Amino acid sequence: MSFNLPKGSWDCHFHIYGPFDRFPLPEDAAYHPEPATFKHLLELHKSLGIEHGVFVQAVAYGSDNFIILDAIEQSNFNYRGVALVDHDITDEQLVELKHGGICGIRFNMMGHLPGNHDPQALRGLVERVAKLGLHIQIHGKIEDIFPAIEAWQDIDVDIVIDHMARPNLLDSQDAENTFNKLQQVMINPKHWLKISGIDRAQNGQPASTWDASLNWVQKLIKLAPNRVVWGTDWPHPNVKGEVPNDDELLKFALKVLDTPELLQAVFVDNPRNLYFREN
Repeated sequence: MSFNLPKGSWDCHFHIYGPFDRFPLPEDAAYHPEPATFKHLLELHKSLGIEHGVFVQAVAYGSDNFIILDAIEQSNFNYRGVALVDHDITDEQLVELKHGGICGIRFNMMGHLPGNHDPQALRGLVERVAKLGLHIQIHGKIEDIFPAIEAWQDIDVDIVIDHMARPNLLDSQDAENTFNKLQQVMINPKHWLKISGIDRAQNGQPASTWDASLNWVQKLIKLAPNRVVWGTDWPHPNVKGEVPNDDELLKFALKVLDTPELLQAVFVDNPRNLYFREN
């Protein structure tokens, strides 16, 4: 299928795995995915009309970010990356990551994922990340991430909220609570939203049902249309139900972004401002 995306469009969330003879998983990997290489990703992006992207370090690889640093270099830095790091990473190592095309550090606040979930314990790292002009990408349900966002509100750092804060859009109370909390969060001009994971928000239901959530996502974008980005979440690790089709994910995004101006903002201008900024 051919999509008429604006020139310079971005996919702001995906992972890569393998080839495993070159990028083996650690013995204690949190999960063991099938190969999904940079080559496979480029084929997908060509079919969708995507020219730039953001690698998100996979939990399966832990804090060894070599696989995404290598891919960023292969892309001639047309792609960027968001890393996972250990709490005791040095400033010199953070600078090295930045020079390698890393523009953000991800914190997983989901209880089933490894990592430090204590906002106060992470504060020192957040402050160091901020000084380098990197951003924080935070992953979790709204009740998991809201305390961290509040705890760090005095730090001058951009915070990107993953997967729309992981709402359950089949649960009207959870959907309403997530929206209301995000409405508070997005008042801050340093906070960003990532529109991704609609399949997860629909608990793995088929694409034919996603339109029921169209209005919710559109209302979310209207909170701060100049601070919203979009991502596929390819290759969709640990999803419920069938693996979503990326064509269907993009078709849903095009329904949500129902004006040329909004499409240009979310697919081109906003990600360029966030990921290609000079510090």
